[in-house]
Amino acid sequence: MKKQLIPNRHLLRFSGLTCILIALSFFDAQAQLEYPATHLHFNDDTGKLQFAIVSDLWGGYRSGVFEDAVDKLELLQPQFVMSVGDLIDGKVYDSIVLENQWSEFNTMVNSLSMPFFYVPGNHDISNAWMESEWKRMFGKSYYYFVQKNVLFLCINTQDGGSSGIRSEQIVYFKKAIKDNPDVRWTFVFMHRPVWKGRDGREEGYEKIAEELSGRNYTLFSGHNHTYLKLQKQGNNHYVLGSTGGGSDLRGEKFGEFDHITWVTLNAGDSPKIINIKLDGMIRDDIVNEKTHPITSTLIKQEWLITPTYVSENRYAETLSPSITFNNPTDYPLKISGDFPQTASFTSNPQKLDVIIPPQSTKKQMITITSASNSKIDLASLPFIELELSGSYTYDAVVYEIPAHRKMYLNWKHVLPAESNAEKIVSIQYENLDTSGFISVLVPEYLHNKWYWYGTDDCLIQYKLARDKKFLYMAAFIHDDQLVMGEGQQDLIYVDFEDKNGQATQFTIYPDPIKSKLSTDNKTEFSAENVQIVSAVEGDHTIKIMLQIPLNKISRADDSFRFNIGYRDQDNLPVPENSTLYWKPLWDTETDYQFSGTFMLEDHD
Repeated sequence: MKKQLIPNRHLLRFSGLTCILIALSFFDAQAQLEYPATHLHFNDDTGKLQFAIVSDLWGGYRSGVFEDAVDKLELLQPQFVMSVGDLIDGKVYDSIVLENQWSEFNTMVNSLSMPFFYVPGNHDISNAWMESEWKRMFGKSYYYFVQKNVLFLCINTQDGGSSGIRSEQIVYFKKAIKDNPDVRWTFVFMHRPVWKGRDGREEGYEKIAEELSGRNYTLFSGHNHTYLKLQKQGNNHYVLGSTGGGSDLRGEKFGEFDHITWVTLNAGDSPKIINIKLDGMIRDDIVNEKTHPITSTLIKQEWLITPTYVSENRYAETLSPSITFNNPTDYPLKISGDFPQTASFTSNPQKLDVIIPPQSTKKQMITITSASNSKIDLASLPFIELELSGSYTYDAVVYEIPAHRKMYLNWKHVLPAESNAEKIVSIQYENLDTSGFISVLVPEYLHNKWYWYGTDDCLIQYKLARDKKFLYMAAFIHDDQLVMGEGQQDLIYVDFEDKNGQATQFTIYPDPIKSKLSTDNKTEFSAENVQIVSAVEGDHTIKIMLQIPLNKISRADDSFRFNIGYRDQDNLPVPENSTLYWKPLWDTETDYQFSGTFMLEDHD
């Protein structure tokens, strides 16, 4: 209730003695304080709710960050701590590995003197078995509770071990909301931000949101490792940053920072929210509806598009690739930088300084010319490194991140028939002879990039040769940690298109005695059509040799398409894996014409 002010005309009616008594009582009250202070109404409202939230620590785990956050939470002393999932690496079927992961995490949070509430993420519940293990260890995978007349909804966006929220959970939360109509606030926690919607779908959450309509609530989610605040249904919705999970940490302006979120709710008030960096504090709208399009464009580097340039021949005097600048925002994009000049080639233009208007694109041709009298050999120039800077200015603040892109250069490969192809490949296979092999120094597809530490971690080398009936492939995989056997292990992938242009993936399960070969069974091209020889050399090398009938893979234009990849499982210091491929995965945005294509005849 607002305080009633006494009009000045009534104050005039006080006697002089009354005024003196009032003044003396004021100074007497100040004297009783014994120290300078404005008042003694301490901020200790019994209805105050004050809690902290931690975000993802897995999906590119960085050792020491979450441990530091736990230490500082204990110093900050919130009433309790909430989470938004991805608490362990997960994605396993091995009970011992899973138990060890949870034991390590529980040891950290059990050091807190206040309660810690678990909310599952896609790393914590990656499959139905992991969900059953969650229930065995923790009980419910979704739940609600009421504290100080405030409703807390903890949603499982991995219901059943896969993405989504099932009907049983929807009914549960709709009832919880109906059963608590008079709470003073509602907080919602989930891992994946399904509330944002994808292809018009919210994976079941929209039905829970309908029940929340008309009440005051705040929603917190994680998963993206990039901070964002938006309003929906008139209420604040957050995607939190990270608390040790994978991040390039490009700063607050881009929503990439490690933090704890601190929430205070006083009686009769709305929540006060602040983000506390482990080395500072950040306001809660640092990335908002206005700046998010800018920061997202610069972070993803989507403004710089570098299609692969495919030459008719391996050798060329000049190359004329094009790149595209795309500005999807409502603000001008400034692009500047230098094109590379080396001892072997020159680029024209040398410098670039251009403004791309809002919601527009622009093509830029680059002429690559040999710096000597000899032609450019594309076998020794698989790509050109580009570094250009993109920047926006909004509200007098400059947002700038350099974009690093490889502009891949390729040519139409020709694989002539050799009568002794099988013998040549067999000898090289036996002797680990890499003459003429292609080394995948820069994978054109890389999943979980933070788990691949370069060619010392894993290197693929392969060679193709053919006679008139068969294609022969020899491949050597050099891996610093060979992991073989049941469960999560190293895998070799060999992809072909069959004669009808349908993709087939062969999976090789390396084994010291006998490797297994299977196929995805998407075409008639089966494992029975392929002969395999394999061995393990020492502690770090797998070698395989395949014989493939050409009539299964040759297309009408006398060509075939090939790709090779490797799933690198490492278990030390913690279980993690990455997948790398020579060329981009087919039928994806990064795929390009003639990727992995070999001509069986020379059509020059």
